[in-house]
Amino acid sequence: MPKRIETHRIDTKAVRHIFTHLNEHWLVRSLDERDYGIDLQLERYDMDDATGDFIFVQVKGTDAEFKDSVKLGGFPVDTINYALMFDVPFFLFHTSNASKQTKFVWLQKYVELKLDRDTPNWKSQDSVTIYFPDENDLQSNDDKIADIIRREKLRKVGVKFLADYEALALHGRSVIADGQIGVAQGCASLARRLLKLSSFIEEYRYLVQEGDYADFSTLPSAFDNINTVGKVDSADRDTVISAMKFLKGVKDAFLSQDEHDELREILRIDSAY
Repeated sequence: MPKRIETHRIDTKAVRHIFTHLNEHWLVRSLDERDYGIDLQLERYDMDDATGDFIFVQVKGTDAEFKDSVKLGGFPVDTINYALMFDVPFFLFHTSNASKQTKFVWLQKYVELKLDRDTPNWKSQDSVTIYFPDENDLQSNDDKIADIIRREKLRKVGVKFLADYEALALHGRSVIADGQIGVAQGCASLARRLLKLSSFIEEYRYLVQEGDYADFSTLPSAFDNINTVGKVDSADRDTVISAMKFLKGVKDAFLSQDEHDELREILRIDSAY
């Protein structure tokens, strides 16, 4: 008679518990071909509306009770390398069938902030031990997963922001400092593209110390006026300078996020993973 492998029985039971641990904002999809490392796909909904926010999950179950400090030994390095191939957040869920509790870590960020620092030679090993932060409890803190998804979406938008910002900083300088009026129309187009990244800008707006958001909002008009009149007057110059200071502040705040994550980990305030 065919028999089910014990680890499959434990993991199947763990998946059932995970369904009960998640609130109604999550749609859970089971995936076939589990040997490839992905057991579940979770998509977040805003009430009845899809958000397009989703993560991949590998599930590891245990019949043992969780202690105060939860860790999982023997986790395959091959699975970690597989997770690092994805642009989508890849999570490890560790479920105790006895405790009826699920802990989680965001594997990509875990590698960056903890594994690379604490076990620098992990890539040469067959397996590693994963340590789960106390606050990473699926039932009580699934908001952290939603926040991680939000930050990852911001990061992707941030790449677009940086490309347009650097182009605008270069060409805007040639208009203001060198009087290359013919470049002003292209600068206006770049400024309008940056204005469309409103959700990204708003995330960092209140961290900016220099420049003015109001000048940023009128930046396309300033470049349009320069192009129309064929010169840079003092009002348009002041607008451009102030707006570019504001945008540089947004850039600096965005790029410093990884430093903040590292500091949180060093000080053990909480974890970014």
